[in-house]
Amino acid sequence: MDEEIVELLLGLAKDELGADLDNWQPGQLTTVLYDLLPYSGGVRPGWIDELRTGFPEFVTILRQTGRLQLAELLEGEAEAALNDPGLGRTDPVDWCRYRRQQHALAGPVEGQAELPLEPLPGSPTPVTQMPSLLAAAAAGSELLGELHEFALDVYRTKQEQPEHRLWRIAVLAGWICPSPVSPQYGPSMHAWSPDDPELTPARPLIAWLETYRVVLTESPELMDVLLTAFRDGSAAAPDGTEPLERLGAVTVADGRLEMTAVGVRGLFTRGRWADPAYWLLDPGQWWANLRSEDLRAFMTAASNLCLVEQAWSVQRWFEQADPLEFAYQLVRLGSQVHGAVLNTVFGYLLRIGLEAAPAVEEWLVTEELSGLGWIWFDAIGAPMAGIPTEHAQYLATTEMVRSLDDLRALLDRYAEYPPEPPLPGTTIDELMFSVPLRIGTARVNNLVQRVLNAELDGEPGDRDELLAIIAEARLELLE
Repeated sequence: MDEEIVELLLGLAKDELGADLDNWQPGQLTTVLYDLLPYSGGVRPGWIDELRTGFPEFVTILRQTGRLQLAELLEGEAEAALNDPGLGRTDPVDWCRYRRQQHALAGPVEGQAELPLEPLPGSPTPVTQMPSLLAAAAAGSELLGELHEFALDVYRTKQEQPEHRLWRIAVLAGWICPSPVSPQYGPSMHAWSPDDPELTPARPLIAWLETYRVVLTESPELMDVLLTAFRDGSAAAPDGTEPLERLGAVTVADGRLEMTAVGVRGLFTRGRWADPAYWLLDPGQWWANLRSEDLRAFMTAASNLCLVEQAWSVQRWFEQADPLEFAYQLVRLGSQVHGAVLNTVFGYLLRIGLEAAPAVEEWLVTEELSGLGWIWFDAIGAPMAGIPTEHAQYLATTEMVRSLDDLRALLDRYAEYPPEPPLPGTTIDELMFSVPLRIGTARVNNLVQRVLNAELDGEPGDRDELLAIIAEARLELLE
C-alpha cells in the first residue's frame, strides 16, 4: 500500500478542515480531493492512480480495526469521487473551472461568449511587455484586491455569500470553490497573494487573466468595443466598463476608452495568440537586477524575431548594459533555456566578446553547458586548456540540433503566417544569432533574407536550398 498519498490526504483534512478519523463529517473527503490535494504542492503526477490503489486498502484497515461506520462513510464518498474521470487532471485550474460550470454553483454559465481568436482586420500585431511589468499591473488591480479580500472573508467565516455582489465572479473566476463542507480557495486565489514572499512574477497574471476572461465573457457586448479600441487606439466608452476599469484592463477619459498592455494581453488568449511566441515583446530597458523570467522572455522573443524594432531593441540593450553584468545574466540563464533560445544567449555572449570571459568560465564547470563554453572560447580566439567530456560534447551537439529544428519551425511558421507588416532586413539579420556557428555563413544569411524579406526578389529554389543546408548540418551533427 502506498501510504504516502493517504497520509497527505489525512494531514490536509486535519490542518485545513479540522477533521480527523474521530470526528469525520460527510463531504470532507470530497473537499480534500477536489480543492486541497491538487494545490498542496505535495502530490506528484499520477497521484490519483496511487490514491485509487491505496485508499481501498486504507478502508480495509479501518474495517479490520472495528471502525465500520467510518469505513462505510469514506467508502461511499470515495466511490463517487475516485471514479470521476475528471479528478486528478494535470491542470487543476481547468479542472476547477470544469467543476464550477458543471455544478453551476454561481448560476447559469451556459452559452458564455469566447474571447476572440484574432484582432480585427487592419489591427497592429499585439504587443506584450516583460513578465514582471505585466505581473505588477495584475497585482495592482483594484478588482483583484477586492476579490482577494472577499475570498479571505468567505474562507475564514466558512460561509457562502451568494447574495454578495462579488460572489458570482469570485466563483466563476476561481477565487472561491464551493465545497461540500465549506468554501475553499480556488486556483486564482492560490495563484495570487501579495503576502507570499516566494511569489513568482507570472502567478498574479494567471489570476488576472482568469478574472478578465470571466468579466469579459459575462459582458460579451464589450468585446467589439475592445477590439475596435485595439485597432484604432481608442473607442467610445459605452456603459458597463466600470469592472474593466477596476480590473485595470482599460482606462477611460473624456468618454474614450483605451486598452492597457495587460488588457491587450488578456483579450487575445485563444488560437495562435495563446502562444506567447507569436507576440511582439517590448523589452524596455536593460537593468542590473533583471529577473530571470524577463531575460528569458527577451531571449525567446529575440530568437523568434518577435521583439519590437528588433535590431534597435537589441542594440539599445547592449549600449545600456554593463558588459560583465549582462554576461553573467546571460550565462546564468543558460541552464534554463534550450535550442534557438540558448544559441541566442551564446550569440549575445559572442557579441559582448572577451569582456564576457569571466562569466562564461562558469559554463566550463557545469557539465550541461561546458561543451558550449569551450566552443565559445575557441570562437573568440582564446581557447581554454583541456577538452569537454564526451557527455558534455553530446549535450552541446544536442542543443545545436535543437536550434536547427527551431530554425526550421520558425521558417515554417512565417510561411504559414507571414508577418504583417513585413519584417525589415535588419530584423532578419538578427536571426543569425540563434543558429549554430557552423551554418552562420554569409550564404545562409542571404538565403534567410530572401526567404523572409518580402522586399527582396528571391529565387524559386531559395527555400529548398536553405532547408537542405539545415537538414545536412543536422545530419552531420548526429553522425
